[in-house]
Amino acid sequence: MPTRKPALLRAVFVAITGILAVGVAGCTAVTAPSDRATHLSSGGRHTCAPGSSVQLDGQSGSFVIAGACGAITVRGDGLTVRLERTASLAVEGQSASITVEDRVGSAMIKGNGISLTADSIGSVQITGQSNSITAPALGSVMVQGDHNAVRTHLKPSDYRVTGQDDTLTLE
Repeated sequence: MPTRKPALLRAVFVAITGILAVGVAGCTAVTAPSDRATHLSSGGRHTCAPGSSVQLDGQSGSFVIAGACGAITVRGDGLTVRLERTASLAVEGQSASITVEDRVGSAMIKGNGISLTADSIGSVQITGQSNSITAPALGSVMVQGDHNAVRTHLKPSDYRVTGQDDTLTLE
């Protein structure tokens, strides 16, 4: 009776080669860099790497963010934030004061008593009550809520309002 040893050795060799190939492929796989936002909750200063995202959370804190940020998210009540520049800004909360030294590409304001001041804002959406937006140059503006104030030098390219007692002031 012939032995099956060569066939068995060949099968073991193929199995080990397959396992090694999968293991090596797993070791050489390339992973994409993570686009996680830097999360800050205790106030303070931070410098954005160009295009990076930052999330600010807290109650009654003060933040100073330098650099050209990609996206800034502000969540909380009573926050004071000073930014250099950002492509997008999202603010949720109450009684926040946001000052941008330069340009905001787009802004979304959700809350009450939020103040946003910038040199220019490409587009802004406001949802809530008693919010204030001030920018010499504004693109499009959409307001949903009551008692919101928008101040600018030139009429925005598009201005839509759903609410009562909202004002647009050209200064």
